Amino acid sequence: PSYFGGSGPGKGGVGYGLNGRGSASFKKYEQQCNEYGLVVVKIEVNRQGNVVKAEPGVRGTTNTDPCLLEPAKKIALSHKWPADSNAPERQIGFVSINFDISQ
Repeated sequence: PSYFGGSGPGKGGVGYGLNGRGSASFKKYEQQCNEYGLVVVKIEVNRQGNVVKAEPGVRGTTNTDPCLLEPAKKIALSHKWPADSNAPERQIGFVSINFDISQ
C-alpha cells in the first residue's frame, strides 16, 4: 500500500488508492466544525468492492480533530469499487480526504 497526497490541506477533495480496482463511487459527508486539513483513512475492501473496515487518522493525516475523523470515516465506508473475484479476500488501501472550512 502507498500513501499519497493530492491537493494540500484545505483545498477540498477526495483521493483514493486500491491497486487494480479502478475508480470508486462514494458519498460526501460534511464536517460540522470550523476545521480543515487532510485525513487519511486506512480501509479494508472485500472482493465485492465494499469497504468493510475504516480507520481514520493514520499516517499522513494533518488534523485529527474528531469532527473531521467521523465524516472521513463515513466517506471512506461509503466507497464502492468494482467487484474482483481475483482480488485478495481483504484488500488494504487508503482514502485521503481534504476538508475545507466550508465543507
